[in-house]
Amino acid sequence: MSVYPRANTVLRRRDPDAITAFYEERSAAYQRKFYKVKDLPYPGLCFVFHGMILRGCEHFAIDFLSEHDYERVMVCDVLLQIAARLPQNYITRNSRLRGMWGPMERSSNLRFQLSRGKSFWMQVLLTEERFLISVNGYHFGAYNYRMPYPWLAAVAVRGDVQDVVIDTYYVGEYPIRLPHSLPRVIPLVYNPDASNILRDGNAKETEWAVVASLTKMSSKKFLFRPSIELPFYGCLPENETLFEGRALRIEGRVKLMPQSFSIAFQIGQEVWPQPTVSFYFSPCFVRNKRDKIGKAVITRGAYLKGEWVKNNVSRLTTSLRPGAAFVIIIACRTNHYEVYLNNKSLLLFRYQMSPSSVGLVNIRGDIKLWEVVIE
Repeated sequence: MSVYPRANTVLRRRDPDAITAFYEERSAAYQRKFYKVKDLPYPGLCFVFHGMILRGCEHFAIDFLSEHDYERVMVCDVLLQIAARLPQNYITRNSRLRGMWGPMERSSNLRFQLSRGKSFWMQVLLTEERFLISVNGYHFGAYNYRMPYPWLAAVAVRGDVQDVVIDTYYVGEYPIRLPHSLPRVIPLVYNPDASNILRDGNAKETEWAVVASLTKMSSKKFLFRPSIELPFYGCLPENETLFEGRALRIEGRVKLMPQSFSIAFQIGQEVWPQPTVSFYFSPCFVRNKRDKIGKAVITRGAYLKGEWVKNNVSRLTTSLRPGAAFVIIIACRTNHYEVYLNNKSLLLFRYQMSPSSVGLVNIRGDIKLWEVVIE
């Protein structure tokens, strides 16, 4: 078994496709910054890139190189290339070994964050098994090592950017938050209809309230309403906690081509190291013609003391489907969380820690988010 999970991709190396070859040749003439890594890298080493994207920007790349020689930037091995393609609105990740590129990675739950004529801020962190990448203060994605990270010798930035600054230091948590990516306070509201579902879980008033919300979110006028930006980090109001009788209410819509989304009750807002999670709920949409419409793989669990516990995966027939509006209520009971989907009880999850310890709610994935409140 390989120490590096993606090391087997070297067997699938190939010549670059036409678009990649074009951008590589174009950006080779615009070498913006070259930084030599002086000491042997270790997990926790962080690279921070800041610069200005040109108004006519088509492409720029950040290369993590295996050699110190500036003259060999375009031919030496590349442990990781982060390449922003602004016309296509995505960021690619790849590696080059002996002149051949591996399979390209370009998917992310984070929407494209870069704009022409504006500054950019990226952070790349080395961990034991992978690179972690954040863009403008938000975690963008992970890239598993295809070559040993001690090979890292230099970093080069090239393409349609200017005024590039590279800083390096060791950090204890990731990502570094910018002012706009700090958690927002989740509103605390008193809803008499919600109190009924928390008490007996079968109130007609609450059913009508949920139907009204779904009808509102399905209207044409509502489709053009600005949604809450994801990933969503929400903290509880000062001196407030979760306890029996309180619930988190989430209103939103599943995107048309979803893969998954997740809701986590956790302590702390960092991505690395993995924070303590009191409750994790994640529907994954199965792409199988034999599956019923609305059938999703539901994962729930908790993360305590460095490991996932009570991690259960099951196929459930739900009203979650591409393009559908939803109202999810996660209610705190005496000794468990209860999840309601569109006023129907979906599942129970026994407490692995006191809900009063939860300080932050993290929501991310393939949804449009309209409202998050504590009731």
